[in-house]
Amino acid sequence: MKKGTRKNLISALITLLILLGSLFIFQKFSNQKESTLSKAPLKKELRTVKVDYFTPESATNEIEVDGRLQAYERVSISSKVTGIMQQNSADVREGKYFKKGALLYSIDDQEAIFNLQAQKSALFTTISQMMPDIKFDYPDEFQKWEKYLSEFQIDQPITAIPEATTNQEKYFIAGRNILNQYYSIKSLETRLKDYKIYAPFSGIITQSNVFPGSIISPGAALATMINTSVYEMVSPIPLDELKYIKLGQTVNLTSVELGKEWKGKVNRIGNQIDNATQNIPIYITVTGSGLKDGMYLNGELKGAELKDIIKLPKEIFLNPETIYVVKDSLVTSKNITSLKRIDNHVLVRGLNPDDAVITGSLAGLYEGQKVKI
Repeated sequence: MKKGTRKNLISALITLLILLGSLFIFQKFSNQKESTLSKAPLKKELRTVKVDYFTPESATNEIEVDGRLQAYERVSISSKVTGIMQQNSADVREGKYFKKGALLYSIDDQEAIFNLQAQKSALFTTISQMMPDIKFDYPDEFQKWEKYLSEFQIDQPITAIPEATTNQEKYFIAGRNILNQYYSIKSLETRLKDYKIYAPFSGIITQSNVFPGSIISPGAALATMINTSVYEMVSPIPLDELKYIKLGQTVNLTSVELGKEWKGKVNRIGNQIDNATQNIPIYITVTGSGLKDGMYLNGELKGAELKDIIKLPKEIFLNPETIYVVKDSLVTSKNITSLKRIDNHVLVRGLNPDDAVITGSLAGLYEGQKVKI
């Protein structure tokens, strides 16, 4: 073998041995690293959640109410008769206060008085003309009729006519049209009172339409008057709050603008539900000084006591009836009963004192997730 060829062969063998040695070392190192990695334990970090424990307790159910005051009594004053408003009528203007029974309007009644006196005179004449017949046919009844005539006064309210003691006398009086004339006079006397109009209650005038000298027609609205001693406020409340409200319950009411407070009472509960809001009206009676028609008030009605309830933040709810609790280190959903919402909290039932309620962030949490507290 030539010297050059042998030298090349030796170089090739050395190179091959170096490659094989490098491959062996790399393979051994890789096996050792792989073995080390496979033996190292995998560590998984558990999420820490905030929990709170709640104890059921009793609380007063406070229901928010608001609305505008309306006068409990409001009447439109009108006339039943026709005539000219007299100068001696009161100065009935908007804002003026009148006590119950005060004269408001006086309508000229002279014509009505003359008509009434004419009817009385006609009755007096009719009775006078039948006196001879009574004396002859019913002598025992003559004295009472004579007494009636002697006491008859045209300018005074008519007195009841003598009562017939026999059927014959009754038929005789009816034939003379005495009863018809008598009751016509009573009707005119009643109508004569309508020419004076008095305040039906103590209150103020909110609208005035006529003044002295005005011609009054039957049915025409003369004024509007409200009773200032009692007001009523209508407040809509959610239908689910109705079970906590009873007639006679006290309501604390406030005017923010005036900074004053009043007491009210639930007087009536409506029957008509608003289709859009599902609210139902309650009617609250309010009394006291400083109240005005149309004034806006708000306040709280203390409803029936709620027992065994818990107040939870609204942010921790998955839905109105479900929250998360931690049970055996696992996130678990729990069904509860929501009663009502108050500001940023919800009153619920169905929790136990040992329930670990998750009150921290719910982002990323899921059912069955293992956590620590």
